[in-house]
Amino acid sequence: MTLENDIGCLRGLSLFQNMPASRLKLVALMGERLHFEPGAIIIDGANQSEGVYVVLEGEVEFSQQHGSGEGRRFQKDTGSIIGDVSLLSGQRFLGTVSARTAVSALRIPKDLFFELLQTVPEFSLAVCRDLAARVHRLASVLLRESEAVS
Repeated sequence: MTLENDIGCLRGLSLFQNMPASRLKLVALMGERLHFEPGAIIIDGANQSEGVYVVLEGEVEFSQQHGSGEGRRFQKDTGSIIGDVSLLSGQRFLGTVSARTAVSALRIPKDLFFELLQTVPEFSLAVCRDLAARVHRLASVLLRESEAVS
């Protein structure tokens, strides 16, 4: 893809909609465009993240296996950001992320991600809103599960 296509693709995602053009161009230039075939591992929980992934196209699946062999799974699709929580918390990723379909992603290096958070208020706010929405969905799931147990 060309730089213009990458910028256009990013501009269509909620995280980048209000980002200044010069910073968006920087993300497109410094980000590493990656492609994953279905089933390919994108993030392995055994490794510390060195960046975040923005899913430009496709679906990914988060999974975490327990000792019994069973585990939880959930999916994210185009426009999702992956790895931000572990990067922000300094903790290892809590499972594995794999491509559910063919996935096109942009890997934003750790240093650039933190620079954008510090220097682009629109991006910081978009990341905060995305995190808040995920916390809200998680709380909803946990509350429904606790009601089922009660």
